[in-house]
Amino acid sequence: MQTQIQTVKRRRLHEDIVQHFHSLIREGALKHGDRLPAERELAEQFQVSRSSVREAIRSLELQGLAVSKPGAGTFISTENLDSVVALLASTFNAGADVLRDAFEMRHLLEPPIAALAAQRATPEEVARLREILEDQQRQIDAGDTGVESDTAFHFALAAATHNAALIKVVSAVEDVLQRSRGQSLEEPGRRQRSLASHQEILQRVQAGDPQGAQQAMDHHLAVVEPSGL
Repeated sequence: MQTQIQTVKRRRLHEDIVQHFHSLIREGALKHGDRLPAERELAEQFQVSRSSVREAIRSLELQGLAVSKPGAGTFISTENLDSVVALLASTFNAGADVLRDAFEMRHLLEPPIAALAAQRATPEEVARLREILEDQQRQIDAGDTGVESDTAFHFALAAATHNAALIKVVSAVEDVLQRSRGQSLEEPGRRQRSLASHQEILQRVQAGDPQGAQQAMDHHLAVVEPSGL
């Protein structure tokens, strides 16, 4: 561990410690079942306060990546869905080509989500999607990009699948997805095309047309994807 852990000096110390542990887990330096050094030892290795280490370990536990056992210590845990989702999110946040990777992921993930939503969305969920698009229209009319409503629409679609695993994955990567939407919607004409293609997706979901919803989502991603990716 001492050769792997490096000094952390940036502003939000506990978040940087968490990201460093994410890297160690992805690289295989830390594996499922490995016991972490004591809090005091970690503080010395990271050259931070014990409270920062404590916050970092608490974050890892909330993400499902660590388990504390009274009297035994804290152990790495990577064999459940929460831990897989946490690592997926950290991978996108750490990548050099975040935007390109995010859109590639969206092409793989979101069209099937739209198809499943078309099969499972309740009337209340369809009404919620319609409300979100009305909010997006108001935001655009006010000169905003509409990114908040854009993000809410996609998350509501995921929720309409009634698939807990999909909802967790979308929630975990929502920050990077929102950045991808925000950047793409800055380009002229994109926010209007985004709204129009969202409305087409909603029509297909409301009609219970899985194939049409999937195709509409494919089209939506194509018209909002930044040029040059």
